[in-house]
Amino acid sequence: MNSRSGGIENRVRQWQYQFKQMMPGRGPLVLAVLVLVGVGAWTAYYTVPSDSVAVVQRFGKYLAEVPPGLHFKLPLGIDAATIVPVKRQLKQEFGFATPGATDPYQIPRESQQETQMVTGDLNAALVEWVVQYRISDPAKFLFHVREPRLILRDVSESVMREVVGDRTVDEVITIGPGRKSKRKR
Repeated sequence: MNSRSGGIENRVRQWQYQFKQMMPGRGPLVLAVLVLVGVGAWTAYYTVPSDSVAVVQRFGKYLAEVPPGLHFKLPLGIDAATIVPVKRQLKQEFGFATPGATDPYQIPRESQQETQMVTGDLNAALVEWVVQYRISDPAKFLFHVREPRLILRDVSESVMREVVGDRTVDEVITIGPGRKSKRKR
């Protein structure tokens, strides 16, 4: 093992010597340029998964949407690619969390507070539900609404509270808040 590491050390020393001979006095500058080129090459490509599109921005301004696959962009933060899952059905869970769920967009909240509701006959009910959605326009999703997932949660909770508030506790338990009862009002 020592002979092998000694061979590697000798080889590195030879390369250093040859490098110093090629660029006398300019070694640090050439090394800095090589590091910059390496970082630029590393940040110039990205891969878009098959269920997504990427929204490319140049200096923060919308540039284009690109399809799945391997793509290249201007490096070093000039272009930024945000990957948006447009073919995947996403979901928000209210009142519970699925163990091992892989949705990075699920916003954790106080599950007790969001499930406690008052019915139309002034009884208390604990209601759990799931909202499933799909992103149809990535540019609008990213740029036209501030924190769209949080707004989706707030609107869903508001609608569910309104629906449960219009029903009796018996209707909430037996029929469910999402279905209309045949009772006339």
